[in-house]
Amino acid sequence: MQTVGEALGLVAGELSDQNYAQSLEFYRFWLGADQTYIQVPSDQIFDAIWNNRVPGSLASPGYGQIIHSAAHLISRFARDAESDHILAPYNSELRSRLSTRSLQEFSSNNLMVARYGRDAVGAFYADTNLVAHWANLGFMEEAAIRDHILQSLISRPKLCDHQADALIILLKLAGATFGAYAGSSVVDRCFELLKGHSYTPPYGTGWQSERERNRKYLQVKQELVQVRAPQAGNERCPPD
Repeated sequence: MQTVGEALGLVAGELSDQNYAQSLEFYRFWLGADQTYIQVPSDQIFDAIWNNRVPGSLASPGYGQIIHSAAHLISRFARDAESDHILAPYNSELRSRLSTRSLQEFSSNNLMVARYGRDAVGAFYADTNLVAHWANLGFMEEAAIRDHILQSLISRPKLCDHQADALIILLKLAGATFGAYAGSSVVDRCFELLKGHSYTPPYGTGWQSERERNRKYLQVKQELVQVRAPQAGNERCPPD
């Protein structure tokens, strides 16, 4: 079973628009076979998704990559797993459980990165992307969107780099949702802090190649900061 679990994890970690259908079929085949011969742990798919939610592209934020290109596929995969007749027995309330865990880890890793540096930053970015998607889909409590998520990033006079990145992620992916629930004063404060934020260069400046990497890093960050205030009147999609 360990071998199957590892294989399921690899598939979950490599989801793409191109391989989505094949990935879902892979799960259906193996879990259908295991259901016949051995007992499958109830958290098999949850663990496969959660333990492989951080793509390699988020592991090096110095290159400016903070958007999780497959985060929307994780929520889609969880939805399909809940409704599939073979996979559903292992996935009761899978989306709700994943959204709850995403918010918990978002909050925890925000503090961890602020205190201990960037060791947990890849997981933090992944969880921030997922929080944005779960909020859009209606799987975040309104109280959390209104009173906690953005506020936890702007509670101090100055942003840490990872908090600025998190604001960019949340406002780019779910700006309308947060604008509708968090209030204009909160969103305005987010943009105010972003506008005044200066990133700490991740590399030294002693060599020309390092200076060039700094330049590219800061250029990407400046482009990402060019977000716009969300339009009023947009609402979240209800859970399906």
